[in-house]
Order: sequence, then structure tokens, then C-alpha cells
Amino acid sequence: MTRLERAIARRTDDLVHKAHMVDEGYRHLAESESVRYVISAMQPIDGAYTKNTYDQGDRVCNQLERRLATSCEYEYQGSVTNDTHVKARSDIDVLLLTTRFEELERPQVASPRYTGNALQDLIDLRKDAITCLRSAFPEAKVDWSGSKSITVEGGSLRRKIDVVPSNWFNTNGYAATGNKVLRGVQILDAKAGRRLKNTPFLHNERIDEMDRRTGGCLRKAARLMKSLKYDTENVDLSSYDIVSIAYNMPEWELTVPRSEELRILDVCFEFCVRLVGEDAKRTAIDVPDGHRKVFAAGHATVDGLRQLALELGKLKQDVLKENRRSFAKLSEARVEY
Repeated sequence: MTRLERAIARRTDDLVHKAHMVDEGYRHLAESESVRYVISAMQPIDGAYTKNTYDQGDRVCNQLERRLATSCEYEYQGSVTNDTHVKARSDIDVLLLTTRFEELERPQVASPRYTGNALQDLIDLRKDAITCLRSAFPEAKVDWSGSKSITVEGGSLRRKIDVVPSNWFNTNGYAATGNKVLRGVQILDAKAGRRLKNTPFLHNERIDEMDRRTGGCLRKAARLMKSLKYDTENVDLSSYDIVSIAYNMPEWELTVPRSEELRILDVCFEFCVRLVGEDAKRTAIDVPDGHRKVFAAGHATVDGLRQLALELGKLKQDVLKENRRSFAKLSEARVEY
């Protein structure tokens, strides 16, 4: 399959497409195949597909709420929630948040003080959730081999849902303002026997802020690079780290008019090449919420970045080769759709 054929397959949910006749305009562009690929890869997934993802997540939440022995709260996180997902049938993370306790950032002090075992509470919640999911979705596959999430997919479910046992982590910023964007969570790492801090709502807010400042181009860059990860299967970087790389691109370079969107491919390629060659710059960049470096140990690697730069370079050369009579540089290209 070509890149474009892979993209079309990835961006289509047959059940929803047949029901709603979803039509993505890029498919009818009078442009070369590589140009159509670039434009399509940058577009958001149709809202009908995304709604279906949330509907399936709600089904799982409703079953857990009915069956769990202890009360919990439910929140979504991941690429679907910040509109950088590139699959019609995207999976979605459900944060399964215990209400037995909340962790407080120092110097906050709980009153009354929680005297239970927070780690054990989450371990017990995870076991209970596994039992409930197996009972609620007997024809689906429930997989708890991962250290952080319980995956349920198949049977009557149209999406893969990752259930993540966790607890609230109330930052000082959240305590002072009550702004949910500043509220964090602690996710259970069952294999390591520890809880990992995360601020998914701040992550989404930072992406949204920069996307507005760049006229929607941040998300387009993130979707383009994530699409290459899935359509070439040669890029060993997580989707989270790819979005983080896009977030660190210079705003002035990334902000382009809609008719000049092919320049986003050039910006992505040149930025990744610079990161490969400049150790100090690469090791300095943070993920959007600032809780770690993008190229921290156990996360994005230089080899993965080289792979991404290589695939971006190949795509750029294909676009130029197929359109050599029309433009010599991507900055000269104009596409109307």
C-alpha cells in the first residue's frame, strides 16, 4: 500500500462512514499523491469518528461505575482529548480515579489526614477493575499485562479502551486557583509498585494555547509526523513525544496561511534535522506540561528522531519530484482545498 492508501484506511471507520457518509475533501484534491498525503495527514479526524470513540469510552465508564465496589471518578486523557489523534478508530485512555484519597503537593496538609495505604488501594482498585471488565464485556479481550493500563477491546466494543487506575494529585496551583487545568493525577505503575505524577489537563491546555497562536498549525505538524510514524512503521518514537517535538518548534516558522500548508512539512523536517545535529538544543526541550525533558532516559531517542527526520525528508523529496514543473521549493507551493 502507498502512504496515501494507508492514510485513507487509517482515517476511515467503515461503520460510521457508511452511516454518515463522511467525506474528507482532501480525497478529491487535484494534486499529486504526495501532496494529497501531506494535506490529509494534517487534518483532524472527522467529528463523527471521534464521537464514536467517546461513546465507547462512556460505555466502559458506565459499566465500571455500576460494578466497582468503591466509588470512582472518570476522566479522559490522550491524543483524542487534544485533537492530535490520526486514526478514525483511535483508542482512548480512561483515568479511573479513586475517591478514597487525594494526594496533596507540599506544603499542603490534609485534614483529616489519610491513614490508609495509597499504593495498596490502587492495586486493589486495579484488581477489582479487571474483574468488572471481564464480567461486563465477556466477549471482549481484557489485557492487564501492561504496567499502567488495563486494555479492553473487541466483542461489542468499537474501540480499544485503556483503563488507568489512578488518584488525584492536587498541585499548589490547583489549590490556589481551583483551576482544573492545574490539577494532576498519579497513575499506578503496577509492575514497579509506585505511582507516577502526570498533569494531562495542563498538557492539553498548553497544546491548545500554542495551536491558537499558530493558527492551527501546531496540531497539523503533530498529526503529520504522527501519520508518518503509523504509515511507514519506521519511526520509533511515542506519539506523546512526537507531539512534544512539534510543540517545541518556533511559532514564527510554524505559522503559515492555509494555502501554504506544504511549508509545515519543511518546518518539521528542518527542525528535526536541527535537533539531531544540536545536542544542547535537543536535550533542553521539555514536554508541553514541563514535567520532564522530551529526550529523557526511557523516552524519545536520537535514533528515533533520525528515523522521523529521514521519513520527513523522503516525503519532502517525493512532493518536490512529483511537482517539479510547478515549484522548486515548498515555500513556493500553493494548495487550495
